[in-house]
Amino acid sequence: MDRNPVRQSSSGAGASESSEQEDQKTPSAAEYMRNFKNIIAPGNEASMTREFNPQVAYEFEKYLNPQKLKQHVLKSEKLRSILEHYAQESGTPLKQMERQARAIIDEIGLERNMAIIRWCGIAITAIGKRICDGFYVNSASMANVRKDMGKCPVLYLPSHRSYMDFILMSYICYYYDIEIPGIAAGMDFHSMFGMGTMLRKTGAFFMRRSFSNDELYWDIFREYMYALVANYHIGVEFFIEGTRSRNFKALVPKIGLLSMALLPYFTGEVPDVMIVPVSVAYERVLEEQLFVYELLGVPKPKESTKGFFKALKIIDERFGKMFLDFGEPISVKEFFGHDSAQRMQRAGVGGHLQKLNRQEVELVKQLANEIIYQQQRRIVISTFNLLSLYYASQLYAQKSVTLDELARGVLHLKRIFEQLGAHVSTTPSSIKADVIDAVEIHSNILHFATGRLQFTPMAAKQLAEQIDVKRLKAHALCPQTMAVAVPMLALQLYINPCMFWLARPAYLLLAALKEQRNQQNQSTDISYDASLCALHAHVTTMDALFQHEFIIESNREAAEFETHLQLLLDERVVEVETSGRIKVQDNECSHVILAALAPFLCLYYQLVVTLRKIPLELEFSNKELLVRVQQHVEQLLQQPGASASHVHPYCLALDNLNIAIYALIQRGYLLKSRDSGQMKIASTPGKCLRELETQLLEYCQLMPFAQYSTAANQQAQFHIAKL
Repeated sequence: MDRNPVRQSSSGAGASESSEQEDQKTPSAAEYMRNFKNIIAPGNEASMTREFNPQVAYEFEKYLNPQKLKQHVLKSEKLRSILEHYAQESGTPLKQMERQARAIIDEIGLERNMAIIRWCGIAITAIGKRICDGFYVNSASMANVRKDMGKCPVLYLPSHRSYMDFILMSYICYYYDIEIPGIAAGMDFHSMFGMGTMLRKTGAFFMRRSFSNDELYWDIFREYMYALVANYHIGVEFFIEGTRSRNFKALVPKIGLLSMALLPYFTGEVPDVMIVPVSVAYERVLEEQLFVYELLGVPKPKESTKGFFKALKIIDERFGKMFLDFGEPISVKEFFGHDSAQRMQRAGVGGHLQKLNRQEVELVKQLANEIIYQQQRRIVISTFNLLSLYYASQLYAQKSVTLDELARGVLHLKRIFEQLGAHVSTTPSSIKADVIDAVEIHSNILHFATGRLQFTPMAAKQLAEQIDVKRLKAHALCPQTMAVAVPMLALQLYINPCMFWLARPAYLLLAALKEQRNQQNQSTDISYDASLCALHAHVTTMDALFQHEFIIESNREAAEFETHLQLLLDERVVEVETSGRIKVQDNECSHVILAALAPFLCLYYQLVVTLRKIPLELEFSNKELLVRVQQHVEQLLQQPGASASHVHPYCLALDNLNIAIYALIQRGYLLKSRDSGQMKIASTPGKCLRELETQLLEYCQLMPFAQYSTAANQQAQFHIAKL
């Protein structure tokens, strides 16, 4: 387990790492990727009929089964105190409260049926072999997790990009003879005919998406989670992001379930909790096209058994490789820097009073950020991720790309990402074959035509006819806009996993461009230290602006600043003379790094431009704002030749607009009523939208690109004309 001590600071506890120690133990990029084993390759498959004697997550002298776990919760003193509290408060007979509690526990509780688990394993193997090029698991990191299991409860916390994440983790635990964890699942799965029962019998326990004002349900669910962690042996799995990330990058962590799961630790009932960050990466995500349409406002179809079987048509498509890696296990006790005396001994406190205090909540938030950070560090970057990034940088510059240029560009990016510490699946010795294969897997987005890469045309008009305009989440986009937006959003989704590595280098590069211009306009003396301080200040400003967009907070900012500056120096993008004079070179590397950040800058800029047109006294809902932004962006995209500046089709993406709106609320630029949910523009001193618009425009103007969708628009118009 991770033995790194906690660094205490004025802001609380956090992760502290020694870069030198990391360098000493980190294998080379090629060595690391050799640890991945394809567990569905011929000869590697797991036997689903073998005897299953798994390693347990938490060892006990006597083990409970799922039914006895429910009884343990129902008969506990804590639940008794909860029911007595609510019975007295509501005037309801205690027996009636007990019946209600039993019904809630039955709704929540997991079950276990090995026959169903084996049947599911056979189906997953067969489907995986048909649609995938392999399930690749880092066997070395799995062995590292196993060696510390048994001493305390284990929480498996995977990244969440697809519903496949549910299935993969259980499948891999079976494969490696580890007890299949209890998996938190939403009630929408519970209501699926047949599927809900099957999921429950493979270890799923169910929770309502919102507990709203049902405090009894909230408290009973918390007690079930408490028992699952403290008194059960299988480990618990849930998604700390709360939902699938439809934009393929990390979301702000939700700490509700994590707080519940750590309560047995804070009460002193368990000695520690071992947290295993799990990174799941897909060459092609199964729900990719669904996510693109959802981002543009097409509602998500309701989960149903009929929908599940309809989705099985994917068995005729290819989805490439899936990669699963396990981060260094985190000891909660050591992360928080606790000794035994520091933890609250409150196991006897009434159940309805057992809640984390403010200090503990702050510790959990810092732990949640660290988990997200570790998940992202180990997400494997595929050839298509790099190809998408390189192609976008050329597309924005109105350049076409050949296979040879793509191969060279992808190899260059592989070197850059590996210098930053990323794990890249691209094989240099077969680079052209890798690129061709990646394009074939994603032929619904890109294809080669006359030797050059192009977007694959889509039947936007037919799609528009199938969409129920009344159910759209925001503005009804016209077919021409959809024809440009769909492929460019799909491409951006595969760029987004790269943002963990490129966001701060892009901030630093923009800072260097800004400082270079400032230095040209000033006559005062410049020093080396002053220039570095100025660069750091600009990066900090952008970090604050995009803190909800890119979840990269980790208390490693100083070390990462040095790493990113060294990268830009090595790539001859930035030069900082001993005099402090900064020079920025306009080259391929700078274009790629800035191309990664450009869509997000455009989105925030166009959101603020839209807000500036709204009268200060006017109140508006979130949906009304989304409609205004999409209308505004569509008008810009429809200008002749897509000539509007600083607008990208990604500005239409609702999930990202919601993140940006939330960021503006958190920073005080927007005020939101807790009661009505209505918003209005703040008139608080120091929170001027005009100043923010000027700042964002300045960043946009520093970009080497002005128009982002010109080439895509030309391709779309050509295909529409042919149709």
